[in-house]
Amino acid sequence: MLLLLAAHLCAPCHAAIVERYQTTGMARSSGKLDFAIPPATVTDPASGAVYRIDKDRGMEFERGPVRGRRLLEWFVGSGNVGRSFLFSADGVLFQAPVSYYSAARKWDISPGYGGKRTIQLARAVEPGCLQCHASAAQPEGGVTCERCHGPGQEHARTAKPATIVQPAKLPAARRDAICAQCHLTGVARVAAATRQGATFRPGDLLSDHLAVFVWDTPEAGGFDATSHYERLAASRCKQASGDQLWCGSCHDSHREPAPAAKAAFYRERCQSCHAGKPCTKAAVTGDCASCHMPKGTSRGVDHVAFTDHAIPRRPRPAAPPVARRALRSFLPAPPGQRETALGYAVAAMTEPSLRRQAFELLLQAPRDVAVMAQLAQFHDRMGQEEQAMALCEQIVALEPGHPAAAVNLGIYKIKRGQTAAAIALWQAALERNPAMTGARMNLAVALWRGGQREPALAALRQLLRFEPDHEPAIRLLRELGGSP
Repeated sequence: MLLLLAAHLCAPCHAAIVERYQTTGMARSSGKLDFAIPPATVTDPASGAVYRIDKDRGMEFERGPVRGRRLLEWFVGSGNVGRSFLFSADGVLFQAPVSYYSAARKWDISPGYGGKRTIQLARAVEPGCLQCHASAAQPEGGVTCERCHGPGQEHARTAKPATIVQPAKLPAARRDAICAQCHLTGVARVAAATRQGATFRPGDLLSDHLAVFVWDTPEAGGFDATSHYERLAASRCKQASGDQLWCGSCHDSHREPAPAAKAAFYRERCQSCHAGKPCTKAAVTGDCASCHMPKGTSRGVDHVAFTDHAIPRRPRPAAPPVARRALRSFLPAPPGQRETALGYAVAAMTEPSLRRQAFELLLQAPRDVAVMAQLAQFHDRMGQEEQAMALCEQIVALEPGHPAAAVNLGIYKIKRGQTAAAIALWQAALERNPAMTGARMNLAVALWRGGQREPALAALRQLLRFEPDHEPAIRLLRELGGSP
């Protein structure tokens, strides 16, 4: 829908550009699944679950006696590398546990779903995913013209150049921010406290909205699906060229070369700087990128390889792993104390050596809901329930129904015999996200122990609507004499 609206707005004056753009990966990055997909059967070796995708876009699942079906309604991903699929329940979007990998031409378990013991159907889609894949927190329309050029209503009315953003004419930092908003991931991206809730608009500085942190030492192994921007910044080409080299130097966002023309298309761009340094091999093959921008594996995603934008002159050996790492800010604007603390808190989730430092930084940082939520988690892991509980109380007072704080506060309350308060907190959290399995299970148990059998049964049945393979809920439902 968004792409159609943008096309309707822009096409009267830019029909050829709009037509070309709609064939690009960005334009096809999400949308309604209204086309045929290849049927397949996928067996998860970890859980034994079987998934069958049929021609009507249905996904049947089976594990022992647990069986069901979900309609795959939307897709995310251009299909150049692969596609994931979404289904909905009670107004919430969920990612399907199977994806299609284009290069391998096969269906397989979705990234992050491997190694699970049961069918996984309750992974809600984060708004940030759709923010880049769909230009907004809805799964229709792909990336629109306005994502790079800004709001177009005034320009369509007046046709004045000053009423539309032309990225190539912006100062370098503002120009590059348009690409970096989606193609720069880093180790941690932290929303700036001063811009909470504000949406990035073309022409803004990215540092006014985000602090982005990367490791201060090279990482071993592959790279991430959206690490193009930081890899390019590490290249000798970028370091020698400065602001003259940017994403638009090689990529035309309005069109993509046909597969047979890609080598020549990108070779021409390489030669715009390197014409005086002929390469014998490239002269024969006509392909610079195969040597200098090789495909590499992506961390945590099977069947997928991405182009290395570090543009090595010769293949580089993998960097050896390091025992302890620190973060550095990727963007030139120095991050604030709060943003640094939150960046370390995010990094500490996968780097245990940083936990002590992250905790100390959080203690010193200005307090807001994000900082308090991270601090509460640290106190909880350290067994300091009173401190964690006090922080959760403060968070819920500021933001009633805050999912993590409300769920955890409910646990602390019920431990202290405050059952009614715990139930109210879990119900508030479930209003925000009805697929929170842990909260729903806690609610069912609390209702049952409080003598409310029918509400407990209803809570269990609702849980099993979202996660039909949840074994504790199935057992409790049977114990209470209920049926799904």
